[in-house]
Order: sequence, then C-alpha cells, then structure tokens
Amino acid sequence: MKKIIPTFLIVFVSVLLMSGCIRSESEKVIPVTGTITQNGKPLADVRIVFSKTDTGAMSFAETDADGHFTLTHTHGKSGAEPGKYHVSVFQKGKPIPLPAGKKPEDIHEDERNQTTPDIPITNSDKSLIEVEITQSGQNNTVIDIK
Repeated sequence: MKKIIPTFLIVFVSVLLMSGCIRSESEKVIPVTGTITQNGKPLADVRIVFSKTDTGAMSFAETDADGHFTLTHTHGKSGAEPGKYHVSVFQKGKPIPLPAGKKPEDIHEDERNQTTPDIPITNSDKSLIEVEITQSGQNNTVIDIK
C-alpha cells in the first residue's frame, strides 16, 4: 500500500503538469498598461488584442477617451505573460439602425443588438505592430500606429 500512494501522487502531479493546471513561472501574468495613438493622436474606444508570438496566449483591452488601456489576460487576470506579441487594433463596430417604422420592441433582441463588423486599424505600410512585455520593470506600453 505504501508504494501505491507515492505512485498515485506522481501520476496525479504529472497529469496536472501536462494539462496546464500548474503553470510555470515563465507563464506568470504581470500588469500591463499603455497608451495607443495614431500619428500621435490618442485612439479612443478601440479594441486591442495582444497575441503572444510563441504560444498564442492572448490579452486584450479597450481604450478610454485618451487612448489608455489596461490589459486583461484570457485567464481573467489583469496583465499579460512576459514575451513578444503581435498587436491587433480594431475600431469597434457601430450599432445597426432599426429598419424604418420599427420600434425596438418589435425586433428580436439578437437583431436589436447587431453591430457592423469591427474594422482593423493597421500601419499605413501594413507592417505588424510588435511589442515586448518584460518580466521586470515598468510595463507601460506606448504604441503609435503610423
């Protein structure tokens, strides 16, 4: 019986490690704030997605009126994992107007809440927006789309 318990623990811990339930120190999520501008002017009310280049891990945010943002990791924690990222920026879709003569209560909720597609915002030369998040130091990212 004594041999079964240690074997069970080894198998249990191995399964947890393989499933990702125990995260390594390199996957630590750290706070990240920033500002996004286009040609030096703040981009208000846009969506930002940071996609880690090696693992695909993602963090996201929306900007305020001054282009400021605070990232949230897909696991719900505030921040991002250290590493290199490709950044995607989107102008949020606009609500689709109601058809003429229709009242909101006449339209199914799914149709009332429809918006136009998000519009990607890119550098004028279509180059990727790249950012590196470091494990130490201040992670206050400034992104200027040209």
